[in-house]
Amino acid sequence: MHMDKTVERVAARVANTTEGNSTRQARIKFPLVWMAMLLTAVPMASMAQTAPTTGKEIYERMCAGCHGTYGDGGEGHAGGFSPVVPNLSRKDYMALVTDEYLMLVIKKGGEYVGKIATMPAWEKRLSDEQIKSVIAHIRTF
Repeated sequence: MHMDKTVERVAARVANTTEGNSTRQARIKFPLVWMAMLLTAVPMASMAQTAPTTGKEIYERMCAGCHGTYGDGGEGHAGGFSPVVPNLSRKDYMALVTDEYLMLVIKKGGEYVGKIATMPAWEKRLSDEQIKSVIAHIRTF
């Protein structure tokens, strides 16, 4: 807030300069415009959506578009693009799938393990800990 008042005072001084100083006035106004833009942009940037941190948040952002919010391909599914994906909410199926296998599929992608090639490899975007947290979330379905 203190910075806003300082900008207002400087802007008022610039506005009160004489017409004879139009070149000087233009030189002062240009940086003030940039300063005002930065003062507006910095708080907005800090309010911007942060990177997902929990397994649930990561899953909802990166997986639910194909697998659905609850792993069943239903609610949360992006629609339009509809790959045939395993139902992660089927307890009988998921009981047969080890965490190590899920880690491999998530890290390397579907094609790597002979599954659907549209399943992306996340190893460059997610750490092992993040992938483990996604797996833990999948196990809650």
